[in-house]
Amino acid sequence: MLFMGQEFLEDKYWTDWQGRPELLLWWAGLAGADRDMADHHRFSRELLWLRRSEPALSADGLNVFHVHEENRIFAFQRWVPGEGRDVVVVVSLNENTFYGGSYWLGFPHAGGWREIFNSDVYDHFVNPNVQGNGGGVVAFPEHLHGMPASAGLTIPANSILIFAR
Repeated sequence: MLFMGQEFLEDKYWTDWQGRPELLLWWAGLAGADRDMADHHRFSRELLWLRRSEPALSADGLNVFHVHEENRIFAFQRWVPGEGRDVVVVVSLNENTFYGGSYWLGFPHAGGWREIFNSDVYDHFVNPNVQGNGGGVVAFPEHLHGMPASAGLTIPANSILIFAR
């Protein structure tokens, strides 16, 4: 995704050669002239920061534990082998939101999980109608999807949620 201006939604072939001013990057879009560009750039920047700050997101441990084609939801666990530091990533390609903790997913451990990323907040940052889990969820020791615990989630439409302990 980080190629040729995609991190801030540049929508044309571009060059840095001053001889083609119509093909120069539109930096004004990032400065606020195009809110979607600025929001997407913030989304990209913060997602990259999160990957660096959560070792599990770049470690070898991976378990895809939920794929539901009809609901267009998938979820996976990442961890640092030998250390833990688990994260759970939930991706929705669904056009609708699952509200009020109505979507149950497995979790690798019971207890509190912080919602450390919610892509819904970037829709006209800060989205005044953001849907999410109020900063976290509690997983109960009830097996689901091959995991020892489970929690009910609110999953926004077309979103990425990341939970950490």
